[in-house]
Amino acid sequence: MNGLFQQTVSEILEMVNTEMVKKILAASICSITVMGLGMHPGMAADDSHDFEALQRAGQEWGFLDQYCSECHNFDDYSGGIDFTSLNPDDLPENADIFEKAVRKLRGGMMPPPGQEKPAEERRDEFVAWLESYLDEAGSVTLEPHRIALHRLNRKEYVNAIRDLVGLEINPAAVLPEDNTSEGFDNVADALQISPSFIDQYVSAARTIMEQAVGDPAPSLSSTTYTPREAGPTRAEGGSSQQFHIEGLPLGTRGGLLAEHWFPADGEYSISIGDLAQALWVYNMEFKNTLIVTVDGEKIFQVNIGGEQDMKSIDVDQDPSVDAINARLKNIPFTTTAGPHKVGVTFVRRTFAESDDRLQHFIPGSVQDRILSINSFEIRGPYNPAGLQSSPSRDKIFSCYPKATAEEKACAEKIITAFASRAYRRPVTAQDTDILLDFYEAGYETGGFDEGIRQSLTRVLSSPNFLYRAETAPPDMKPGSIYQLGGEEMASRLSFFLWSSLPDQELLDLAAADKLKDPEILEEQVLRMLADPRSRTLASNFAYQWLGLANLDDINPDRGIFPYASGAGDLRADFKKEVELFVDSVFRENRSVIDLLDANYSYLNERLALHYGINTVKGNRFRRVELEDSRRWGLLGKGGVLMVSSYPNRTSSVRRGAWVMERLMGTPPSAPPPNVEALVENVEGKPASTVRERMEQHRQNPSCNACHAVLDPLGFALENFDAVGRWRERDRFTGTEIDASGELPNGDPINGPADLRKALLARPDMLAQTLTEKLMIYALGRTIETSDMPIVRAIVREAAKDDYRFSSLVMNIVRSRPFQTRVVPETANVNGQNGVALND
Repeated sequence: MNGLFQQTVSEILEMVNTEMVKKILAASICSITVMGLGMHPGMAADDSHDFEALQRAGQEWGFLDQYCSECHNFDDYSGGIDFTSLNPDDLPENADIFEKAVRKLRGGMMPPPGQEKPAEERRDEFVAWLESYLDEAGSVTLEPHRIALHRLNRKEYVNAIRDLVGLEINPAAVLPEDNTSEGFDNVADALQISPSFIDQYVSAARTIMEQAVGDPAPSLSSTTYTPREAGPTRAEGGSSQQFHIEGLPLGTRGGLLAEHWFPADGEYSISIGDLAQALWVYNMEFKNTLIVTVDGEKIFQVNIGGEQDMKSIDVDQDPSVDAINARLKNIPFTTTAGPHKVGVTFVRRTFAESDDRLQHFIPGSVQDRILSINSFEIRGPYNPAGLQSSPSRDKIFSCYPKATAEEKACAEKIITAFASRAYRRPVTAQDTDILLDFYEAGYETGGFDEGIRQSLTRVLSSPNFLYRAETAPPDMKPGSIYQLGGEEMASRLSFFLWSSLPDQELLDLAAADKLKDPEILEEQVLRMLADPRSRTLASNFAYQWLGLANLDDINPDRGIFPYASGAGDLRADFKKEVELFVDSVFRENRSVIDLLDANYSYLNERLALHYGINTVKGNRFRRVELEDSRRWGLLGKGGVLMVSSYPNRTSSVRRGAWVMERLMGTPPSAPPPNVEALVENVEGKPASTVRERMEQHRQNPSCNACHAVLDPLGFALENFDAVGRWRERDRFTGTEIDASGELPNGDPINGPADLRKALLARPDMLAQTLTEKLMIYALGRTIETSDMPIVRAIVREAAKDDYRFSSLVMNIVRSRPFQTRVVPETANVNGQNGVALND
């Protein structure tokens, strides 16, 4: 009855020809349309704007009756929604329902397959009206959402340590893995704390400051590095010894590279794991030249293998094997305190074609009978010579006392400067008193250096460092909204754009309360985006947005993909390619839509050969113009294609879901419970393609509703196999790949170019998806329904600047959620979100 009434009113209004009659009619029916069409009773009858809004509401509301109410009604109640009981006046109170409806309609998921569908223009018209209505309603009730007390996550912690003391530490070595929410590990509600966390924070602070301050008389110790360790003794390299490892000298291949902390100046030794094994002596036919480097400088060279060693092994056997391995033990060298990069590697023999009978599976690998470095041990110092200098000491000790009388003043200067930077605010007298107490305790046991070490360890253990607290102005009532102060804004900016602490320039501007100036704020945002530290937006934000962390859980089937598994594992290269590609779009301030169709990528030789490109040589990544349009943008990246596949086959569902969630911002519904898995091919029986098996699966009506939307998106990428290599035929059936499909609007697509074209036709979808994800990352909380009007406003504003990345970032920074905060209901004496940060 409600729908019939609305349609009748709409028809009557369309028949009216004169403005005067319109006004009279509007006045006469205003009272009943309050209930029927949801307009406000106080609307003036002679207000033409309100009259047009009334007419438009009647016209648009009929869309739901025509296309949605057949399933979403009182009887069927599909999805727990009854549109027949709602009217436009109910939109503000049910904004979450209608925001979901907007996503479903934009993604083509509703109306479902088999139901009457509106023309695309009509659907877009309704979505635009609905979004406009939601935006207007949301602007009236907009409030900042509360953010829980925000603990530094692992990445932020190690970046802060890097900026404070100049140490690069392995996050997995010092802290446990963080929980995630909405795919991000910096959401405050997910960053919980426990007693074990606190113990690890204290332990990490002790270890870090021991390394940073150093020890003039350390005891003899040793550390063994292997590529398989996940802790502090993990070394780079080891997965394949065929290729150059970044950080080692050019012209070398394989080996291991580790950053080792040397506690003092002095003599050390390095011992390399055995290369000649007793009983079975492998890969000694050719001479291998091994070198050891410290910070890229060669300190040792020796030859292993070749004709002379083979003869010696044949004649003397075990004693000869022991003699060969002895060349690699107790190699002496001298170095200074602090972190140094120690590498063990081989000089590459030749680029000549392999003379093996069988061609290597791994692209670009041509050397035969190669040796591999599995471990090395660093031992020392044997004769410590004290502490002259180190990068960490230089950052910490802004002064050093020459006499006892100078020690207290110098200590206070060091502690105050360090704590101010770590706490992201000026330190108080109470802060200083606590830290000086720790200095005094350390001074009594070990002198000035030990006092500084204990005091700064206390800084790194303090909640003022570990938590990003935002203090409400005094005497503000709970629920009040206030503008963030200078220090809070500086922290929000730096953790958003750098995942680290504010630098001194930002802190100085904050102290002078100049970040309120829009021009200065914009200058700082642009400066920070140009800074190398903003690369974290690609390596951290985009890495999580695109779901590339899941690559670590996908180990390609070695029997099916020998060229991309084991020694040929490409996952690290895939991650590097996407990171460099996304960083180029962000750093060059390009339109974010270029993420879909940029005609370049960053490749090294292995990755280029995997993509069928033969013009790239060497292990260094470089920018490459792509002639093959199939590789343009994110859809052609091997990491994206692998992360949306299974280890042994492609998946149209996973790839379709990836496109919908990561690019379109319209994640599909969760599958129904007890859904049957896709039938796999069985050895000994005729094989079938993924498409054929999916067609059988879709015969179930409950499955077809989602698969009719997902599958065409995934099948468009079917020519890419599960590791991202292009193919024309299915390897199991021998038949040609069928990449065709039909989009929800009825448009046919066939291959990645058509899919890219369809996505480019709606650039606002990618821009809005990226904006939503950026806001989660920037605010440290999930996006709520009431945030969507702001998200859409940011996207509309960025559209005026061709969706350039800096426009999205700048408008997020200017937004009300970024710049304001609400006083929590349980504010304590410190004004800290209901959680005390007392030391």
